[in-house]
Amino acid sequence: MIKMSRDELSEYEKAILRRYLKRKNEDESNSKNEDDESKSKSTQTFAGNKLNKVSVNIDDLINYGKTFYSKEKKDGKYIGVAVALQQALDFAGPNGYVATMPELIAAKLKADSHDFWKKWYAVHTEENIGIDKKGRFYSRGEPVLVIVNGGGILTPERIRKAYDEGLINGSAKYRDEEFNDLLDGKLPDGTSIELYRFREIKKGISNLPHRFGVVMPYSMAQNTKSDYHQKKEFMENPLVIARAGGIEYLDAYFEKAKRLENKVGSLHSFSGRDASTPQGRVLFLGISCDGLGGSILDSDARFVGVEVRSSARK
Repeated sequence: MIKMSRDELSEYEKAILRRYLKRKNEDESNSKNEDDESKSKSTQTFAGNKLNKVSVNIDDLINYGKTFYSKEKKDGKYIGVAVALQQALDFAGPNGYVATMPELIAAKLKADSHDFWKKWYAVHTEENIGIDKKGRFYSRGEPVLVIVNGGGILTPERIRKAYDEGLINGSAKYRDEEFNDLLDGKLPDGTSIELYRFREIKKGISNLPHRFGVVMPYSMAQNTKSDYHQKKEFMENPLVIARAGGIEYLDAYFEKAKRLENKVGSLHSFSGRDASTPQGRVLFLGISCDGLGGSILDSDARFVGVEVRSSARK
């Protein structure tokens, strides 16, 4: 085959060659980007799957946890939840974690004079409401509350998207497929998550991992009083049990957290919120008797990130 230089080509042939080379370079660039994205997603999936299988060392959370607080605003509106969560996740790295509601409760019980008792904290635990259209956990078409520990739908990127799209009741408005995937145990980062019915959590499950979920009828959560409770009412409150991941630490937590009138809070805004529009927000743990509550996304926030050290995993 005779090779020709560009000078020997006609103008028409040169144009064809230029288009070919341009398309070839674009294909190579796109292929590289796809490979990088695939590697990144693979790394995230690997890290996420590990979080599904291990519990954390509470001592490491107490001793090495770092607080990230943000009250940043954009166009006059708070975006602190997305900012602080991103900072905490970046600090923790792919093998670390951000403290969840059950983990922070356990940490407070082991650290009497820690800042955990002096400030309120957002936690890497989210509450999502929607319709169980297939009846995966309860009746077909029943509204459910899905509490996810350790990262679910509400990544920092997804929260920022919710800001741009407009919040609903202070929550991110989900697409139907996002909530349906969650009920199937599928997360946006490509990992899977174990979901438990409320009765299983109430009965008690030993060695729960960092990342897991609890599904309960939405009506059950709505019927709980959003208020400060005496001990018996607090201990038997289904929403408290679901948010805390069980009853293991509730007695000791109540005794340390109670203040005036010997009450501790369980606060929510489920009254009047329609689950036919799937939505979600993060939770917070109050300073003392403020207890467990749901935080609107257009707010400031304070998360605790933990790097994995030699003893950080059991």
